Amino acid sequence: MNDYKRKVEEDGRKVISLHWDANFFFERAVRSLDRHHYDKALKYFQKAVEYEPNNPVNHCNLAGILSEMGNYEGSNQVLADILDGVDPAMVECHFYMANNYANMSQFEQAETSLLTYLDLDKEGQFLDEAGEMMELLNKELKRSSSTDSHTQLPVSDYDAAQRLLQQGHFSEASESLKQIIAVQPDLHEARNQLAIALYYQGKITEAAIQIEEVLLQDPYHLHGLCNQVILMQHLGQTEQVKQRMNILKRMIPFQQEHLLKLATTLGMLGEHQLAYTYFRKLIKQQESVHQWVIYHYAATAACHLQKADEAQKLWQMILRFEPEAEVPAFYMEHLEQIKLGELMPSYQYQLLSPSTSTAYPSVSIEHYMYAEPTYIQLLHMLAHGNEQQQLRALQSYVFDDNDEVYQALRQLLIQPQISETLRTEVKRVLRQWTAAQTLPTDYFRVDTELAKSSLPIVD
Repeated sequence: MNDYKRKVEEDGRKVISLHWDANFFFERAVRSLDRHHYDKALKYFQKAVEYEPNNPVNHCNLAGILSEMGNYEGSNQVLADILDGVDPAMVECHFYMANNYANMSQFEQAETSLLTYLDLDKEGQFLDEAGEMMELLNKELKRSSSTDSHTQLPVSDYDAAQRLLQQGHFSEASESLKQIIAVQPDLHEARNQLAIALYYQGKITEAAIQIEEVLLQDPYHLHGLCNQVILMQHLGQTEQVKQRMNILKRMIPFQQEHLLKLATTLGMLGEHQLAYTYFRKLIKQQESVHQWVIYHYAATAACHLQKADEAQKLWQMILRFEPEAEVPAFYMEHLEQIKLGELMPSYQYQLLSPSTSTAYPSVSIEHYMYAEPTYIQLLHMLAHGNEQQQLRALQSYVFDDNDEVYQALRQLLIQPQISETLRTEVKRVLRQWTAAQTLPTDYFRVDTELAKSSLPIVD
C-alpha cells in the first residue's frame, strides 16, 4: 500500500482523500438494515459514534440496533452512557432501558427504570406507552394496577379532544385542547394535536408556535420535530427544513408508532428511499397484526423509486384481505398512469374518513396530514367522498387549471342536495378559473339556472 502511494506521488498524480463523517456511516447503516445485514449496520453505527461521540442521536441509534439484535444488556450500557455523560437530559433513555429489561424478563428493573422515566418526564412523549407497560409489568409482578399512582394518566378530556380531531371537527378540537393546555401547559401531546387542528384550519403560524413550545421543553420530541419540519416547508423556510431533515434522517425510533411518524414525514419531504426502508421494516415487524395503511405507504414510496411492480404487489396484498378498501383499488385502476409518471400516489391520501375506516383502524390522523391531492385524487374524492372529505379536499386543492376538475365542480354545484357550506367552497375554487381568465364570468348564473332545473317537482 505504501509503495503504491509512493509511486503515485512520484508520478505526480494527485491522491484524492475521502472525507467520511458520521452521516456517511449512518446512511451505510440504514442501507444495511434495509438488507437485514444487522452485523454490518452495527459496525456502521459504531463508526458514527466514533466520528461524533457527543451526538446523543448516534448513541441512541447504536442502542437501538443492539436491542434489535437481542443484545439488550449492550443496549442498556449505551443508554446508561448517554445518561451518565453524553446528554443526561435525554430522560427517554430510561424508557428505552425499561423496554430492554422487560425483554430480558427482569421486570423489577424494568419497573424501576419506568418509574424513573415517569418521575423525570411526567408529560413526555412516551406517556401512553409507559402506562401500558406499567400495566403489563404489574401483571407479571402479580400486582394490582390500581395501586400505582403513576399509571393514572389524564386521558378523559384528551381522548375526547382526539375524537373531535379524528372526526374532522377541528375548531371544536382546538378549543378543547386549549382548555387542556391551560390546565396542563407541559402536556406535549396536547400541543402537538392542537398544532394539527390549527393546521387544518389554515392557521399555519399558530400551529408552528405550538410546536416550538414543545421543542423548547423537549428538543428531541419526535412528533414535534416531524410536525415542525412539515410546517417549515409550508412556510417556505428552506434552510431550516434542511437542518431539521439532517436530524430526522439520523434518528431510528424504538417504538413502531414513532417509526411510522418518522417514515411518513421523510416520505412527504422526498426522502423516499429511507421512508421505504422504514415502511418495509414496519411491515416485517407487524407479523399477525396488519395495519394496511402502512402497505399503502410502502407502495407510495416504491412508486417514487420507480418500483411500480412492487407497489402493485403491496396494493394487491391489501385487497386480498380488504376487498372493499378504496385506496388501493383506486391506485390499481390508475396503475398505468403511475408507471408513465402521470400520477404519483400520496402518502396521506385517505378515501375513508378516520372515524369510519375499518381498513386502517389504528393510524392517527397526523400520519396522513398535510396532503395536497392531485387532480385525479380530487376527482375521486368529489365522486365518492362524503361532504366532510370533499370540503377537506377542496380546501387543500392546489389550482392547476385542470378542465376535468372544473367540469366535476360544475356538476357538483348543480346538485340540489349539497349544503350551502359545500356550495360556497365549490364556488370559491371555481373563482380561481375566473381569476386565471379561463372561465366565462357568467358561469355562476348559468349553473344556478341548471340547479333550478334539476330541483324535484313538489305538488
